[in-house]
Amino acid sequence: MELLVLQSDFGLNDGAVSAMHGVCKGVHKNLDIHDLTHGITPFQVFEGSYRLFQTVKYWPKGTVFVSVVDPGVGTPRKSVVAETKTGHYIVTPDNGTLTHIKKEYGITAVREIDESVNRIDNSGDSHTFHGRDVYAYTGARLASGVITFENVGPLLKVEDIAEISIKTPEVSTGQIEGTVEIADVRFGHLWTNISKEMFEKAGFSLTSELEATVAHKGKMYYKGVIPYVRSFGSVEIGKPLIYINSLLKAAVGLNEKSFAETYKIGTGPEWSITFRVAGSEGGRSMQTDEKIEI
Repeated sequence: MELLVLQSDFGLNDGAVSAMHGVCKGVHKNLDIHDLTHGITPFQVFEGSYRLFQTVKYWPKGTVFVSVVDPGVGTPRKSVVAETKTGHYIVTPDNGTLTHIKKEYGITAVREIDESVNRIDNSGDSHTFHGRDVYAYTGARLASGVITFENVGPLLKVEDIAEISIKTPEVSTGQIEGTVEIADVRFGHLWTNISKEMFEKAGFSLTSELEATVAHKGKMYYKGVIPYVRSFGSVEIGKPLIYINSLLKAAVGLNEKSFAETYKIGTGPEWSITFRVAGSEGGRSMQTDEKIEI
């Protein structure tokens, strides 16, 4: 029997998550069920994709994840189970939720869920809660060994699964342009898709001062010179810093304040971030960070 981990945008204010737990326990009472989060921003598939990337590889191989961020529920979008190169399984709608897993870790195989077999009995007239009727049920059957991966349904081509377009960071000596992918929700730090290796390739080193620019669809929201340091204690409270986060990606924050809230910055593929050596050609050096009026 494997572990089962649930994620959704359902929140915990009604019975939806409890119903999913109940379905899983109905498959096997001893199933070990955990929650990744149920606080995904409603309908934000990209956010759900990122949280899987943030979490999956830290669970034992064989763990089954059920991720339900499904604004297209009831439409012809496919329901799938993906087997990852890290040895995990993800049960989800095929709507882009697998984007980060495919990009960062790789997917070995994908199967479409055969709902004639892997669906709760007498639920066929319900078209708005596949998280309970299809995904939780299939995930529990897979995790408890009632079915194998081969019993999920027919194979699909990995290259055909839905993906959200994310711009690959552009790296050159002294400059990198990437994306603000997600916020460290509780603290408001900006997490990017720029890796530690990219920082090294660009020639950035700890204690360097880098000019950071954040924009959305060409409109600038922030521009300032920020020190690249090891951790929050390296700067005074309220001051900005650039650091390498727990996923070994570049991040921007304010010590004990929310960068995202202070500068009204969002996240996702349309939010760009650029780092360049302070004072280099194309940038202008400043002594303090600058808030752009919007």
